[in-house]
Amino acid sequence: MELDAFSINRVRRVPIIMFYAWHAPQPVYAIQIGTKKTASDPLRLARYYQSLLNSGKFESRAALARYLGVSRARVTQVLNQLREEKGTKVG
Repeated sequence: MELDAFSINRVRRVPIIMFYAWHAPQPVYAIQIGTKKTASDPLRLARYYQSLLNSGKFESRAALARYLGVSRARVTQVLNQLREEKGTKVG
């Protein structure tokens, strides 16, 4: 298979596979998979992040952020929601 026959867009974490004709730079058609959004529960996500840190698999929040493909600041924001749930002042 030749290079640039197709590309995968990973920006929004929704797999979008775009196929290109051999002679045209514009996409011929695109297939979008998994467009249905699920309801998010911020505390559930925070507990999941904390369980990953507690498991010992990741040594820091930065390592966890690299694994999840998000920023370090986002990991901190999510984990701060656990503090707010317990009533501890954040900041």
